Amino acid sequence: MIPNLKAEILEPVLCRGFPNEADYKALDSLATTIAEKHKENGFA
Repeated sequence: MIPNLKAEILEPVLCRGFPNEADYKALDSLATTIAEKHKENGFA
């Protein structure tokens, strides 16, 4: 069933322990990417 799924895989954010500044920047980047993809596809 997965080959028929039309989904885009985004880069995950992995963090172990207490997050540092780079982890927060990666999360902000992921959130921005998700928001842009939603706008592109008319979900927002």
